[in-house]
Amino acid sequence: MRISCVLIFGLFALVIGCNRLPEASLTIKVVDENGKPISGAEVGLGFEQGYKNGEPIMFTIIGISDSNGTFVAKARTSNYISYGAVKNGYYRYSYVHRFKTNNKKRWQPWNPEVKVVLRKIENPVPMYARRAELEMPVLNKEIGFDLLEYDWIPPYGKGEYTDILFKATRKWKSEWEFDGSLAIRFPGAFNGIQLVKEGRSFGSKFKLPRFAPEEGYKNQIQKHIIASPGRGFDYDYAEDNNYIFRIRSESKDGKLVRAMYGKLQGDFSFGLKGSTTASIGFKYFLNPDYTRNLEFDPKQNLFSNLNSTERVGIE
Repeated sequence: MRISCVLIFGLFALVIGCNRLPEASLTIKVVDENGKPISGAEVGLGFEQGYKNGEPIMFTIIGISDSNGTFVAKARTSNYISYGAVKNGYYRYSYVHRFKTNNKKRWQPWNPEVKVVLRKIENPVPMYARRAELEMPVLNKEIGFDLLEYDWIPPYGKGEYTDILFKATRKWKSEWEFDGSLAIRFPGAFNGIQLVKEGRSFGSKFKLPRFAPEEGYKNQIQKHIIASPGRGFDYDYAEDNNYIFRIRSESKDGKLVRAMYGKLQGDFSFGLKGSTTASIGFKYFLNPDYTRNLEFDPKQNLFSNLNSTERVGIE
C-alpha cells in the first residue's frame, strides 16, 4: 500500500520538497538458501525522503513477491532505501541500498536487482544462550569458566567443568595509558574455536552457519588492548568477528566421538577501565545435545531468570 507524502508529512512545504527529489526504482529478488525463488513473501521498502526533527522521513511501500520471487517498487528518495522480506516458515531479512549518482530526475543505475535470501526455519533447539559480562577474579593466571553453570571454576566460583580458560594481564598507568592482553584457551583434545566473518547489522535474522564445521578449530586466540598518549586507543576487535567453538569433546582410540558445539555472536570485548583486574564480554549460544546444530529456539533458553542485559534472541 502506498502512503502519500501528504499523509506522512502533513506539511505542504515537505510535500514540495519530496517532489523535487530524484526517483529511484529497486527490484527485490527473494530466494531461499539454494537460490530458488520464493513467491508469496511480504516485501517492504522504505524510501528516505529527508529528515524532520532529527528523524528520517520514510515513504513505505509493501507488496508480495511474484512467482519469480520478485517485487518492484519506485519512489522519490534522497538516495537511501531500506528493504526486507518475511514469510511464514522463514527468518526475517533486512538490508539497505544507497544510490551514489543521479541525473537530477532518476537515481542511477535505474532499477537494480538486489537479492534477499530467506533462511528456512528448520530445527531450532534449546540452548544455553546469554550475554556474558565477567570480571576476571585475578590477573596473570588461567581461570576456568563453566559455560553451562555460568560460573568460574573453584576457588573463584561454583563451576564444575572447565570449558574455557581465560588469562588476563594488565599494565596500568592512567586511563590514557595502559596495556592489557587476554588469552582465551579451550583445553582438551579436539576442543577449540574458529573465526567466522559476518556482519551483524543487516541480513538474515538467523546468522552464521546452520551447522558447526567438523574441522578447523584451534585451541587458543589472543586479544590485546593498548592506549598511549599521542597514539590513542587500539584494540583488535572487529564488528564482523564471530566464532564457532567446540567443547567437552569425547574421544576413543584417538578419534572424536562426540562434542558440544556453540557459537559466539560478535567479538569478545575486553577492557581495563572501571575494573581492578579486567572485564570480558561475549554473547554465546551453546547446544548441549551433542549435535552440530546451531539453530537456536529463543522460546527454549536453558538459562532462566536472565536480566534484560543478559537476554538474547534469534541470532
